[in-house]
Amino acid sequence: MGGDTVVVWGNCQAEPIALLLRAPLARHGLNVVVVPPVFLVDEAGLDAVHNEVRASAVLISQPVRDEYRIPGCGTSQLAELLPPSGRLVTFPSTFHIGAFPYMVNAHGGDGERVPAPLTDYHDLRALVAAERGLDVERALSWWPAPPTEAVRAVAADSIARLREREASLDVTVSSQLDSPTALWTLDHPSNVVLAAIAGALLGVLSIDEAIEVPSREFLGARRAPVEAAVVTAHGWPAQAAAPVWRIDTREVPAAEVLAAHLALYRDRPDVVADTRSRYAERLDVLEL
Repeated sequence: MGGDTVVVWGNCQAEPIALLLRAPLARHGLNVVVVPPVFLVDEAGLDAVHNEVRASAVLISQPVRDEYRIPGCGTSQLAELLPPSGRLVTFPSTFHIGAFPYMVNAHGGDGERVPAPLTDYHDLRALVAAERGLDVERALSWWPAPPTEAVRAVAADSIARLREREASLDVTVSSQLDSPTALWTLDHPSNVVLAAIAGALLGVLSIDEAIEVPSREFLGARRAPVEAAVVTAHGWPAQAAAPVWRIDTREVPAAEVLAAHLALYRDRPDVVADTRSRYAERLDVLEL
């Protein structure tokens, strides 16, 4: 290998993976360097990442396409900087909507992602309510539960897409996600899943070490509802249902979330229109 450093590169999941790997790799003479996530890094920060990679023993990376945000941020571009004895190890971006069939990332007419107020993520039912001109009270009266077969179809499609994305990678995660607590949102896995990924990465590096999992959830600040109908559809324990959003330990009433989202859609009808087009197939499956 190259030097004695390890760089973990990717989205918001990369830093928790780096922190989980730090202690076991240190016991094998490897120093994990924590770097900014790709969606936040600026040119100066990326230069620093490049310098670290040039002297690294291992680059552990999620798939990041070339020029994703700024020149030189892609996985293959960073891998080219590794020293001759350096090694690239890849792991997937965990993204799965099995527990959240209505959850989406929404975009505006310009194609840019538009975070939802409070939750960051959008609910397709709220967007449909906005389409229909419903206020909060009427929207909550209408609010449908997902049909069982729709829940299963959406989950199966989501897992199939993930398996396709991870097929060429060194580590996979799709087998870890059939649980109501595998993810807090569609792309924020729980510590259990993060630890499974970290353990698999150690295996690829032929390092026999246990991963120490902290009690504090790395990515659990926002926890989406897991609806009773979803729990039933998957055959999960009934007590796994969580009726409302939990944000920074506060349970946020559905009416508060919906009011904030509908206010956004009144100001941004382009978000509603783009979502109708972008998620047409899922809207059809969910009978919306």
